[in-house]
Amino acid sequence: MYTLDELKKQNQEITDLIDVLEVLTKHENLRHNPFACELVSRFNEKVWMHLVFEDNTIYAELAKHHNPDISRIANQFHASAREVKKHFTHYVKLWCNTSTDESSQATFIAESKNVFKLIRQRVKFESEEIFPLVEQHFSR
Repeated sequence: MYTLDELKKQNQEITDLIDVLEVLTKHENLRHNPFACELVSRFNEKVWMHLVFEDNTIYAELAKHHNPDISRIANQFHASAREVKKHFTHYVKLWCNTSTDESSQATFIAESKNVFKLIRQRVKFESEEIFPLVEQHFSR
């Protein structure tokens, strides 16, 4: 089981990977580079592992809390994870398979921005809402 400190570290690693991937998406010749694809694969694994763990542990604890405000936040947390998973699954399939035509590239770049923004919002939500809530109500 991960500690909150480990989850916070994972969030920092996810953010760091987004910073690098945002640069790579701007350079068409790097998008098909095998090392860039490997980095996306690592990013995919890190995000999925993080989301699945949180869903199975933190969400489960928050959702059954007797305080309705905490339950509401838990539902937002869960909905956020579903949204990230939905967009992220489609996005990862495209990363190394984007065709070279201009229309596909533009769509890919736009989708990259959307996915990175969505994941950054999720990390912020965890850092500002979820982790403090868990520390306050569950860390004893």
